[in-house]
Amino acid sequence: MIFHSAPVKVDADLSHAIDRMQPEFGAYLKRAFTNAQIRRDYIVSAASSHLILDKAFYQADNSDVVIKNLRTTRSESPRLTSIEADLMQDVLVLSVDFGALSLECEYEMINRDVMNLLPVSSDGVLNATIESTRAKGRIGYRILGDSLQATNFDLKYKIERIHLEATYSKAGEKMHSQSKRSSIEQTILKGVQREIEDYFQDKLQSQLNEILNDVSLTTLFQEDEELLRKHLGRAKARSDISNDIMDLFLTQVRKIISDWGFSQMDIQDFEKSFRFPTDSLSFFWGSFEATEGKVRNLSTLYRTGDFSIYQEGDNVTLFGPLGLRQLECDYDKYIAKVWGIGPSGKIAITTGRNSAKIRITSNGWITSIEDIDKIHSIDFKIERIDKIFVDITGLGVLSQMWSHIVSWMTALLKNRVLIFVEDIVKQQIDQYLSARSINFY
Repeated sequence: MIFHSAPVKVDADLSHAIDRMQPEFGAYLKRAFTNAQIRRDYIVSAASSHLILDKAFYQADNSDVVIKNLRTTRSESPRLTSIEADLMQDVLVLSVDFGALSLECEYEMINRDVMNLLPVSSDGVLNATIESTRAKGRIGYRILGDSLQATNFDLKYKIERIHLEATYSKAGEKMHSQSKRSSIEQTILKGVQREIEDYFQDKLQSQLNEILNDVSLTTLFQEDEELLRKHLGRAKARSDISNDIMDLFLTQVRKIISDWGFSQMDIQDFEKSFRFPTDSLSFFWGSFEATEGKVRNLSTLYRTGDFSIYQEGDNVTLFGPLGLRQLECDYDKYIAKVWGIGPSGKIAITTGRNSAKIRITSNGWITSIEDIDKIHSIDFKIERIDKIFVDITGLGVLSQMWSHIVSWMTALLKNRVLIFVEDIVKQQIDQYLSARSINFY
């Protein structure tokens, strides 16, 4: 496959028209976003609550961490600190300040080393205030009728200055503790950073699209039908080239993952302590272990939407949405024990929906398969996994543990397995490009 039209040629009349309107359009977007923010803050209570996630589980530093009912208690509207519209490349270059965000959740922590000596856990309510969240990067948009719609996000987040206040019980007495951390990576919230960033992105996308939906391209081009026709043709050609390049690249990625035997991979064993009975103040501690795990179908990556492309100097960057047509995970054996005895069986996990994104940067345009050698930077990230179905066999007398095991497996897939899949895909792309004498990262 050869893309003879890359990069897209633009005639002088359209180029001059875009150069003329571009600065004013960027200023309009910032002004409209600010005015909409003022109206929104007046209408919507700052104390309105939003559920970010109902339950998450992750393991770090030899501890099991459960976070439940993570919700906002106070949030601010995002504020654009800068924005430039690149109408020739269909991207917005911006920086945004999300202000302060207050969160509340229930938590439980079990240190596995301590558990071996003394079966206790720590649980309570956590209130956290993120004082500063900023992001900057590019957002690709598409033309939708006579208006625009933000679709592809390539932003880098910086979440800093976090105040934590935990409420818990000790010897029947309610206790409080406070601390401050410089970044989210230093807090219990590091295991749900992905979901918090998704919350910020969804908020930005919703509010930005309110503005872009009011944009009239006909008015922007002063009702010059010929210029508008050329502009639409240019945008369509760039989109087609972007999609063709990514499809070409993904064909090679799927092939190497499959040919090199990485479509199915072994995954780490899983261990978890649990209370039994689960709904009683008086309980015993039990143990759960799942082994012989595998994740499948890593070679089913495909493009799920239109890609964006921009050129900066010699570098050409593509970014946009991907997915895995199938993502399955299973454990051939699990054992659940209370007092050293209990049932065993198998676990199968399937997903109905997932979303990922990728960014590739090359030194020059990719016009054929040989030009894949020009790629020098790759970033791949799975954003969400939804509609997860967990099948468990053999629970028997511990059937009341079913919902707990389902929540562990769901959280495991969204955290440890998700990160593992990301790493495998990136490693295989790295090795493939290295084999073609390319060094990157």
